[in-house]
Amino acid sequence: MSDAAQHASPQPDAAPVWSTVAEGDLTLDDHEALAAMLARTFDAYDHWYAGARSWAGMQPELRVVARDGDVVVAHAGLRRQFVTVGETDLLVTAVGMVAVSPTAQGTGLGGALLRHVDAALERLGSRFGLLETGEAVQGFYRGAGWLPLGDTSGNAVTGHYTAFSADGAGVLVSQDEGWLIREVSATAAEWPDGDIRWNGQMV
Repeated sequence: MSDAAQHASPQPDAAPVWSTVAEGDLTLDDHEALAAMLARTFDAYDHWYAGARSWAGMQPELRVVARDGDVVVAHAGLRRQFVTVGETDLLVTAVGMVAVSPTAQGTGLGGALLRHVDAALERLGSRFGLLETGEAVQGFYRGAGWLPLGDTSGNAVTGHYTAFSADGAGVLVSQDEGWLIREVSATAAEWPDGDIRWNGQMV
């Protein structure tokens, strides 16, 4: 669910107000505004974002938010968590729910959002950012410095995670493409070899 911010061309007419907010500092009104924007942007998942439920998988630790007045126009969620890569337990910052409101797409807001995500990754201090996204929008992330994962032979890396439905049922998913990392305090050469196993839900 990280593919709704792909359009990044001209700048918006009025600059939004950006904030990076710890999850515990969000108010009920904040969650309702975030949920409304995410439901509009990810319409296939709008049943998740009801009322003040502003997350679909793992609840974020930190949010990057842009507002136009009281309206949320861009968002990304970040959370530090361990994944197992091959035989290595690795602390990463998972990034998800990367979204620009449909009314603001194509204004350059997506590129600005990823720059604010970079600053949030530095703040959280893990060695890598990690996200999964569809093939159609990988170019957007690569243009902002995210790198596709592959083994030393150039083969795609498979990620394994549990996907939950809105009623709580879980199913194991194995995803063979779309895994991207962002170098923070380590280089891609230091990423371990092997498939990824999420020790918890994805953001």
